[in-house]
Amino acid sequence: MFTRLFTPKKTINFLAYSKFAIICSILLFIASITVWCLKGDNKYGIDYKGGYEIIVKFNDNTVTSQNVRDAVTKAGFEDAVIQAFDDSDEFLLRLGGEKDTETVKNLLRDSFNENIFTGDKKKDDFEILKIDYVGPTAGEELRTQALIAILISVVGILIYISVRFEFAFALGAIVALFHDICIGLGLYLMLGQTISVTTLAAALTLLGYSVNDTIVTFDRMREKLRAAKSYVLENIINESITEMLSRTIITSITTLFTAIALLVYGGGAIRDLSLFLVLGIVVGCYSSIFIASPVALWYADRKK
Repeated sequence: MFTRLFTPKKTINFLAYSKFAIICSILLFIASITVWCLKGDNKYGIDYKGGYEIIVKFNDNTVTSQNVRDAVTKAGFEDAVIQAFDDSDEFLLRLGGEKDTETVKNLLRDSFNENIFTGDKKKDDFEILKIDYVGPTAGEELRTQALIAILISVVGILIYISVRFEFAFALGAIVALFHDICIGLGLYLMLGQTISVTTLAAALTLLGYSVNDTIVTFDRMREKLRAAKSYVLENIINESITEMLSRTIITSITTLFTAIALLVYGGGAIRDLSLFLVLGIVVGCYSSIFIASPVALWYADRKK
């Protein structure tokens, strides 16, 4: 049913819109780089910057995120990130700094008692369920490892597509991947999120997802090129994208439904993961159509 719905009867000239799409991508890329530079170290979460990740459970169900945020700020943690778990009295606290664990616990306990459990409320009516610390040295090492992981993935994909297809296709796929990661991260940071290990997991997932969709379209192009005695490359590209459009849209929509469900109903790190996936799926679907193929065509034209 969906295949019939999303399969156009005539070939769509996607390449006619490529210049406009590339201009939009360049503007988004510039905005993403600007946000990346302006945020500095604040763009990194506890995993990559160092600090504490704490889960606190309040037995008083009237405590709100704003109450916790005010108390944590007055305890001396001004850049803290507070996140409430849905349908629960538990809160996730991400605190920067290099204080020892006992000092952090005492600062939080004193501030909670002074600013939250006031009046007739029972003092110390909370529990610290988990407290993890990542040192700044370990955070820097994790950043380096994350960069290496992404670079190895990209190089591996480049080699695979070059062997399986041609370098023109590999170049188009790599540019699309670079486009997806940069713009996906930029949009993610614009929404006030920070980069964590979960974000890295989502980025690597997006790499595989995006290149899979691109390769399927490239494979259809290769089939047509082999079967044709003479051809105009632009027509082959437009026909291939049009024929694979239903698969691209259906795959993106069904995956998007799953990511949105996690975004709405998930909590904590799952929500960070799903938000990046939602952004990445939309950007990846767009790049498979409007970025990868025009780049491959441009390189092929240069090499005749």
